[in-house]
Amino acid sequence: MRNEVETGQTYEEIYQKLFGILPPKSVTIGESNANIISQGRGFMEGFDLTMQLQVGCPGGCLFCYVPSGTRLTPNTVRGSDGQEWGFQVRNKKNVIAQLERHLEKGHLADKTIYWSGVTDAYAAPPAITQALWKRLQNSPPSLRPRRIVIQTRFRPDRDVGLIAEYNQLAQVSDSGPPVVVSFSLSTNKNEFIRAWERATPLYEHRMQAIRTLCEAGIFVVPTLSPFGLWDDLEYTLNLLKSWGVKYITCLFFKENTQSANTPSKFLAYLGHEYPFLLNKEWQDEQLKIMRSIFDKVIVGRAGFLSLCSPHEIISSGQN
Repeated sequence: MRNEVETGQTYEEIYQKLFGILPPKSVTIGESNANIISQGRGFMEGFDLTMQLQVGCPGGCLFCYVPSGTRLTPNTVRGSDGQEWGFQVRNKKNVIAQLERHLEKGHLADKTIYWSGVTDAYAAPPAITQALWKRLQNSPPSLRPRRIVIQTRFRPDRDVGLIAEYNQLAQVSDSGPPVVVSFSLSTNKNEFIRAWERATPLYEHRMQAIRTLCEAGIFVVPTLSPFGLWDDLEYTLNLLKSWGVKYITCLFFKENTQSANTPSKFLAYLGHEYPFLLNKEWQDEQLKIMRSIFDKVIVGRAGFLSLCSPHEIISSGQN
């Protein structure tokens, strides 16, 4: 099946095709009194806790699963039809004070934390993420989490020095990495990033972030999610392997699953414009390419759950 196609459309044009209206002209930033820490549940139940510093995500990815899950975020943030997702963001109040309370009460001690499942971890303001790492560094080892998994397609490398310092200080009970960065790479074709993701970094910037993190000794698991269109997938995979990446995960566009799915409007768009992205035979061909380079390629929910103990994946036969 052909893979050499172009969008030929802008984000605004595809948004209008999906929702019948033009996208909002700007992102509305508000505040939220919500707790930054929640119990892991649903598709995040493999983790003890989840952490979110914002409600809503400014990335504005048209394929994001969050708007299709009515329990994942408030209706006022996603919109009745998903049309507000990416344009309504609420920064949670007193983030560092909240973190301090949870630390002091022992809520985070030896816990696995997924940061975060509903809004991109590094869409949060730099001052907040920097203060968060500094507070974690200054906490007693006995009160620190066992593992923090950062899920992002933004730029965590802006905090690479702080993350690396914390990584070296942490004492982990299961001998695994204290910090894991699950970095989303859906395509190396910037025209698709611009057309499907309103405000996220381009391919080259994401690859630079991954390289910087790897060179700092931080455990990075690139996730090809949601798997899109690629020019020379092998080239990207070989680069990742040369930087010390141990394994990758992959998630194809989700439909008819038990967890949050790709929004139906975007699936309909794909079915019309790029039906092979939903085709099992084509997907299997892409997995063969991945597995020709990486010994371990973990697909779907299993890949997500692997982030709880990624060091065990390396030593196991799981693929």
